[in-house]
Amino acid sequence: MSAEKGIAIKVPNRGTPMGVAVMGLMRSGTTLVCDLLTLRGRSLVISEPNLMALWDGPLQLKLHRLYREFGLDAPPLPPREDEYKSNIEYFDQVILPQLKPLELWGVKCVDLFGWQRLLRIYPPKRLVLCGRDLRAVTISALELVNRMGLVFTDSKRMRDEAWIFSRIAYSVQEMMAMRAVPHMVLRYEDLVAAPAARDRLAAYCGLDRLGEERLNLVIERETRSGWELAKHGKEITTKALDRYDEEPEGPMRTMADRIWRMFPEYSLAFGYEVPAPQFRIRRHDFCIGPDPGINPIKFKETEVWNWRGPKQLEPVFGRRRARTIVALNLKPGAVLLDLGCGTAAMRKMLAKSSSHLPADVAVRAPLFVVSDIYRGELPPGGEATHVAALGVLEYVEDLPGFLNGLRAYNVPVFVSYYATDDTPNVDRVSLGWKNGYRRNELMRMFIAAGFQPAPKWAFDGQQSLFRLIPRQIMARKRGRPRAKIILQGGPRPAAGKKPAPKARGKSKKELEPV
Repeated sequence: MSAEKGIAIKVPNRGTPMGVAVMGLMRSGTTLVCDLLTLRGRSLVISEPNLMALWDGPLQLKLHRLYREFGLDAPPLPPREDEYKSNIEYFDQVILPQLKPLELWGVKCVDLFGWQRLLRIYPPKRLVLCGRDLRAVTISALELVNRMGLVFTDSKRMRDEAWIFSRIAYSVQEMMAMRAVPHMVLRYEDLVAAPAARDRLAAYCGLDRLGEERLNLVIERETRSGWELAKHGKEITTKALDRYDEEPEGPMRTMADRIWRMFPEYSLAFGYEVPAPQFRIRRHDFCIGPDPGINPIKFKETEVWNWRGPKQLEPVFGRRRARTIVALNLKPGAVLLDLGCGTAAMRKMLAKSSSHLPADVAVRAPLFVVSDIYRGELPPGGEATHVAALGVLEYVEDLPGFLNGLRAYNVPVFVSYYATDDTPNVDRVSLGWKNGYRRNELMRMFIAAGFQPAPKWAFDGQQSLFRLIPRQIMARKRGRPRAKIILQGGPRPAAGKKPAPKARGKSKKELEPV
């Protein structure tokens, strides 16, 4: 059956063994392992063929470049979409017969959904589990999402911090279950720093030497292959080993730390630093349960743009919800300076005629402006017509000074905050938050900084959103801006008309404009 829609798939070669399966977390060196195990005419390990999914034309076009470059007898273009229902049908009928005579063939997956069925169809003689410190995985994934422009693939899917958080958590659960299959552990840190680890990989897979070409990498988008090759060249380098150590304090470093503290079992199993017992996160929807074979995270839910995530408060999901409202409040043509954005997800949420200026404490893509935001060193506003600081204020130690810096932009500002009134039982220190203010304290600080605040209190149950309007701008305008109408619950009725009666028995749609 297809993993996506339950469509029956014919697999005549069911039970055909493959030489090696490479499984691992994203950003753990799996593509490099594929290329090391690929030798022209002798062995081929295919990166992400996504065999458990329905037919994917763009993916097949990319894989055909690999097949032809390696030397397989493949046509210049992949078949038409109506010729095959799924990726595995074409692979099984056309590609697999050419792989069988090789010394070694296999596949690599970081998309671990359906791995059990894949290994039943093509049972691997060898299994390589690729691991990496979870903190480094998180920071590296942020760069990948930004540089490849993966913040949205279509209107239904989201690639942002919340997706990174949940996808890593999902994959860790699957990696722990996969340990029940005989395997070799290959840590990224050893792969790039210790030649002996590469020798061990070759011996485990039955090769007398490893490949030196990057066939699986060069078929990737230029936004990825060019970036990777520019950083590492054709050599294996240690340039990416200090990703977490180089990440400044802020919500992204805190997210990486939370993921690491949530899965001490992974760190112990794969030989990484284990968080002390008092710092571990327990009783969380994403934590590993007593049965490692049961994943509490639903893979398809991680792909949904408005999935609320775990029942516990996770700021990255709150940021996603706040972004949605802000995007609805900005008219076409707006230029948004997005402070501490983490990912440039807002870019695809705005109208096409609008512009997005991402700013954070680290360079996550070429367009990012870098400044020490959480210490009050804000970047120039440039042509910005609006500023957003979503999921930012909690990480600022000098919040009054930070608000004064926002006021200097002299444009409307959107900010979010978890007031202590709405989060009385939240461990703010565990979330990396530097402050805790009540609603009335926030309002006083906004006003003292020179803003007229328009609040939407606890719009998702805990998080509040504010539109801060510089006071002199407020005085000049006669009409109420659309954003204010949305945040305050709707326009006032015209003179002489009674307001329309409120509908009863209907819940508010918190993410839609009024």
